[in-house]
Amino acid sequence: MKKQISTTQQLLKAAYIAAPVLLAASSLTFVLGITIIPPGKTGYAEGVLGAFALMLFVPVYLDLGKKLSEQKKVIGNIALVCGLLGSVTGYGIEMLRVIEYSLRIHGSEDALWSNWYENMGLEYVGLAMFGPLFPVTSILLGYGFFMTRQIPRWTSLSLIAAGIGFPLAQVLELEWALKITYPASTILWTVSLVAISKNIFHNRSIV
Repeated sequence: MKKQISTTQQLLKAAYIAAPVLLAASSLTFVLGITIIPPGKTGYAEGVLGAFALMLFVPVYLDLGKKLSEQKKVIGNIALVCGLLGSVTGYGIEMLRVIEYSLRIHGSEDALWSNWYENMGLEYVGLAMFGPLFPVTSILLGYGFFMTRQIPRWTSLSLIAAGIGFPLAQVLELEWALKITYPASTILWTVSLVAISKNIFHNRSIV
C-alpha cells in the first residue's frame, strides 16, 4: 500500500527527480555542442538548464542532510550547510553562462571575455570558491548513508562517484572529463536520487 504524502512532499519528490534530470540534460547539451559559447568551455542551454537544476538541488540536499543527521548528526549537518552553499553558488555560476551569452549577442567581444577568464578577480573567485561544495556534498551524503545503511549501498556509492567525477570537469576543466565524467556524474545523480526518492516517498522511509 502506497503511503499518502502531502502537497509539500509531492513537490519535494518532484525536485528529487527534476533536479538531476535537468542537470543531466544540461551536461548533454554541452557534450553535443548545443549553443556553445566561445572558446567552447560552456553553453547557453547548459546554463539555463543547469540554473533550474541547481535551484531544485537546494531542497533535495537540505532534505537529505536532515535525514542523514538523524543518525550521523555532525556529517549530516555539515552536508546540509555545504549543500545549501554549493547549490546556491552553483546556480550563480550557471546564470553567469546565460549572462555571458546575452552580453555577447549585445556586442561584448571575445577579447573582453578572454581577459576576464584569465583574471576573474578576487571578488568573483571569493564567491565562486563555494561552488565545489556542491559535489563535496554528494560525497559527504554518499559516505554518511553508506555508513548508516539508510539507503541501498549502490546508491551511496553512486553519490560518491558523481561527487568525484563532476569537479574533474567543472572545477579542474580536464578536457576528457568534460566529455566523459561530466555527463556520467549527472546520470549517476539521476539514477541514485530517483531510487532514493522511491524509498522516501513510496515504500519505506530512510530514517
